[in-house]
Amino acid sequence: MKRRILFVEDDPLLRQMYLLMLEQERDRWDVAAASNGPQALQAMQDAPFDVVVSDLNMPGMNGIELLTEVKARYPRTSRIILSGLDDQQRIARNLGTTHQFIAKPCDFKAFKATLSRVCGLDAYLEDEKLQALVGRLGSLPSFPTLYIEIMKELGSPDSSINRIAAIIGRDPGMTAKMLQIVNSVAFSLARKIGTPFEAVQFLGLGTVRSLVLSAHIFSCFERVSLTGFSTTRLWDHAMKTGMLARKIMQLESAEPAEAEDAYIAGMLHDAGKLMLAENLPGPFQQALGLAAERNLPLHEAELEVFGATHAGAAAYLLGLWGLPAPIVEAVAFHHTPQNSGLSEFGPLTAVHVANVLEPELAKAESCGRPAEIDLDYLAALGVRDRLEAWRAEAAKLFTAGA
Repeated sequence: MKRRILFVEDDPLLRQMYLLMLEQERDRWDVAAASNGPQALQAMQDAPFDVVVSDLNMPGMNGIELLTEVKARYPRTSRIILSGLDDQQRIARNLGTTHQFIAKPCDFKAFKATLSRVCGLDAYLEDEKLQALVGRLGSLPSFPTLYIEIMKELGSPDSSINRIAAIIGRDPGMTAKMLQIVNSVAFSLARKIGTPFEAVQFLGLGTVRSLVLSAHIFSCFERVSLTGFSTTRLWDHAMKTGMLARKIMQLESAEPAEAEDAYIAGMLHDAGKLMLAENLPGPFQQALGLAAERNLPLHEAELEVFGATHAGAAAYLLGLWGLPAPIVEAVAFHHTPQNSGLSEFGPLTAVHVANVLEPELAKAESCGRPAEIDLDYLAALGVRDRLEAWRAEAAKLFTAGA
């Protein structure tokens, strides 16, 4: 089945070039172009597109404004922005608006690889069994407005801890949840944190942004109570997996934005367990029992019971929210990284490894057989020899209570 892609570019020569780039891909792509944002939105109203690729700097409605509107109207449409390297900081301040950033001038091979990556993820999220499972979950959590407010403040040239703490403080539920997180065993603090300002000051602005997402999801599913399932342990595992995933990225000299993606994905990777336990407690309890009885990893038991897994359920929600593709990928494939089609070290690698090392070091009891690191996957990436260094760093990280 062909996918529909819309290029939005005010320069007619570049518009023509983009159309020619996919000339030989006509069996896969139905290609169209628009010269500005309003024209693009009208085209999408007539017939929605699977992918929108927009230039950043256009007169009138710029690329970020256009893709923000696309996200609101068509949340399942993949959004890619094209711009010069000098604009990366500006784009970074608008996380959630775009799925991918491609630097101009655009390399054809890199562009095709990006399309393959985005559309491969879309294909995963559109799997019939996964969609059938999500359809049984009832209403999904809405995107937290508090996150949007914090992102706007972070994008301000004079953003401050005081103002971000004030934004959090206006939401009593989020304040309570964030303080619960900060004072949890995952952070092992010497003293108790009592105010949003102290929390932001201790955690840093980037971490707060990440915690808002995870706290929102966890707060939506607080009533979960099943035999053999501990939300307290899930909290601890999520926090520590996020911290370790970020540390692994830093050890490999990853870009700060990639390390932050790994941290967010690490914190959210098991959110699907909460979604299943809250909405389908009977079948999820069955999956827990099956994992224990047959000594299966829980995600394999879920496949037998639901036809899909907690990883897919969480990735579906995050994809609906429009979070960046690397975060959604890391959540979707954290048990099965070879199925991702990715061939480079990144947030998925870090989350996959951290998800296994954390319970291993914590000596935590698992329901069924513990998840295992895919050594063939690490070997294919050329990083298998780094595993022991990551394990040693994880031991230091958690022993120090960082």
